[in-house]
Amino acid sequence: MKGRCTVTQPSFPRRGVLAPLALVLLLGLGPPAAAQVTVSARESLLLQVGERRLQLRVESDSISGGGFQLRRVPNGLRGTFKGQPVDLKWNKNGDITGQAAGASVELTVLARAPQPGLSLRGWFGADTAELTLTPTGISGSVGGCSYSLAMAGNRYSGWRTCDVTRGPPESATLRIPEDVVPLGPAEEGALLALLLSGEALPPAPSAGETPGVGGSGTPSP
Repeated sequence: MKGRCTVTQPSFPRRGVLAPLALVLLLGLGPPAAAQVTVSARESLLLQVGERRLQLRVESDSISGGGFQLRRVPNGLRGTFKGQPVDLKWNKNGDITGQAAGASVELTVLARAPQPGLSLRGWFGADTAELTLTPTGISGSVGGCSYSLAMAGNRYSGWRTCDVTRGPPESATLRIPEDVVPLGPAEEGALLALLLSGEALPPAPSAGETPGVGGSGTPSP
């Protein structure tokens, strides 16, 4: 049985960080190109890994797209994820518990200060989760996949690496639209854990050549 650690932190503000992060990027507080990009209010949150894309539409009462059919309920998310049940709940301290796609979830979301951002710590199924999101990058792992993404233009871009049996590292991009519906930090943490887990968009099978072994445009060790 894996050990669990308890983290004590102050209560969250009610508003999360995804909407403020999108505004920071649009105003050009990231790379200069961000100030030249206009993002439509109708655009979806987009995750692209290799040639595969997953788009999520965040509404006032639901989150849908790419195998997600979730209802936003007070202090929780319920519905299905890749056809399997999701029942997540959280408290005012940012502790997230429940089930998602057959996996037990025990996470804690920590708001960063003074700049926008959050840190996610705990367990997603049998895998540890340790993920950090800031206006300049996303790093860490959740649900069996790790990410190293830096802000480029109006999106996070870099690499995703999962278990070697599920394929080699792949290029990855996450775009958060300017007018994404504001979520609380715990809800954002739960959504990011689902979105970036290995279950949401599995790596492609290995083609016999692993990035980083010969050739150009591959991640550094």
